[in-house]
Amino acid sequence: MSLLNKIRLQNKTRLLGAAWALVAFSWLTMFIVIFISETKSIEIAVTTFAAVTTEAAIWCTAAVLGVSIAEGRKVALRTIKNKLLGKSRQQS
Repeated sequence: MSLLNKIRLQNKTRLLGAAWALVAFSWLTMFIVIFISETKSIEIAVTTFAAVTTEAAIWCTAAVLGVSIAEGRKVALRTIKNKLLGKSRQQS
């Protein structure tokens, strides 16, 4: 493996590590705020931040690792939607 490929792999690992560390921190913060805070607006804001952070990390991972993950997610969501709507495979 060339030096350039090693650097690219390390950068991907660092980027994804930082993104998912932020997700873990946001979820931990959300649980702490839910149990400590009495203000509903703060709870909603922190929960929204955790959800948006998680979604951003999922798409960041898909972008870094390749489009196949995003395509797989589309297929999974389509399958769930079809099951909820009662459609068979042949109809979709």
